[in-house]
Amino acid sequence: MDADHEAVCHLYSVINPEFPSTAEEERHYDRMMAVPHFVNERWVVEERGTRTVVAAGGIAHSLYGYHPHKFWVSVTVDPAHARRGIGRALSDLLDSEAVSHHAVCYWTNVRKDDPRSLEFARKQGFVQLRTMWMSTLDLSAVEVPPPSEGVAALVQEGIRITTLAEEGPARPEVRQRLYELISETEKDVPRMGEHAPLTLDQFVAQLEGPASIPEAHFLARYGEAYVASSDLERDLARDDSLVVGYSGTRGPYRGRGIASELKRRALEYARRRGFRYLRTFNDSLNLPIWSINEKLGFRRTVEWANLERQFSPEGPPPSPAPPP
Repeated sequence: MDADHEAVCHLYSVINPEFPSTAEEERHYDRMMAVPHFVNERWVVEERGTRTVVAAGGIAHSLYGYHPHKFWVSVTVDPAHARRGIGRALSDLLDSEAVSHHAVCYWTNVRKDDPRSLEFARKQGFVQLRTMWMSTLDLSAVEVPPPSEGVAALVQEGIRITTLAEEGPARPEVRQRLYELISETEKDVPRMGEHAPLTLDQFVAQLEGPASIPEAHFLARYGEAYVASSDLERDLARDDSLVVGYSGTRGPYRGRGIASELKRRALEYARRRGFRYLRTFNDSLNLPIWSINEKLGFRRTVEWANLERQFSPEGPPPSPAPPP
């Protein structure tokens, strides 16, 4: 229900005020997950009398790494209603879902500055595998660098920088070539679990999503093939910000400054249009992209622990963990 989307987004924003979500984004995610073999289940907890949503839980397959028995899960409780057994009740519900879906593992993210939630997750059987962080670039505090000398060399080799808007985002051949680039380069992105590409329909739905900005989707093209991509997306919750989307370069073209030039052009785009902040997310194992972002002026602002809980297909054992 739309009312639930609004309420859950408000709840998420209380927990992660640095990265608020919107109901429009949540509805779009649900549409992308509406695939017959995908699980995407959510629950809300309402306070009696006021009908206010005070907690939410969910279980879903990974959109970018589908495995039939591996799931992302979440338990979010309004801090004003903590220590009342709500988190434990939602966790018990997720345990029953593990049995019904023959789950072999769960993944979740917990803020590293929230020791109580980290301890609750530990008692549920989660262990940290690595870290994800959000970093922010204040465009008013940095200078956009000029093109490097290597850009001219790329042009001489026949590599042309363009945008999705110039190429034609609705053209089937453009979508297909971009889909092939993203599907190939995503294999090397660190992730929880194994790589599994989106379907072409899901990829097209992503291109047509509410956050998409074709003129801010920068591409490197060699002949008819796209060899690198980096895009900016709308921050639907804040007018002064953009979000850095996916960046990827085909193997033979890496280490030649292409990704850096695409990101530099993204900074130019944001500066010209008066945006103040760029925000992006990095897995702690994705050091090449973080190195580029850091040189451009991005600084870490929030860190989440990437956690995994493994159990047999028969389901998890009962947990004695106290409620959060």
